[in-house]
Amino acid sequence: MDVKPPVATGPTAPTGPAEDAPAPAGSGTTGGAIREQLRNLTLRQQRFERHLGRQLHVDAAGLAVMDHLVNVGPTTPTELARRLDASTAATTLVIDRLVAGGHATREPHPTDRRKVIVTPAEHWGATAYGHVAPVIEGVTEAAAELSPDEQAVVAAFLERIVGVYDDATNR
Repeated sequence: MDVKPPVATGPTAPTGPAEDAPAPAGSGTTGGAIREQLRNLTLRQQRFERHLGRQLHVDAAGLAVMDHLVNVGPTTPTELARRLDASTAATTLVIDRLVAGGHATREPHPTDRRKVIVTPAEHWGATAYGHVAPVIEGVTEAAAELSPDEQAVVAAFLERIVGVYDDATNR
């Protein structure tokens, strides 16, 4: 299968009001309904990530590491720290927990004896995919119900929103 399971999903907004809180002021203005649905999506995404972590017995940092390992491939702890914008010490602690829990292994680097490669446990990708598959299938079905023109509009909009997040974090 070409598609690898996204374990931890997209960027998350800062935690805001509770899910059942009233809509923020201005939600009736132009774009308010879209902002509200994006907020709802972010909250559901965060809830799903917590649920997924509980199901897979890993914390949020462990999910981020495992997501990287499953989707990008085995790598060194230093590269993981760089890619996840974390300290090597913090990343080492996360890797220690993942290895102790049977989620990942450390293996000798194939060309540099001073390094190790962190690899997801053999079963991990399939196990994670089993939990993520209903979301992937639901999103795929929802997109398939849109016309090609609607899909293009939604894709362009979401690309712009991703750019907003990128701009906010690349300052």
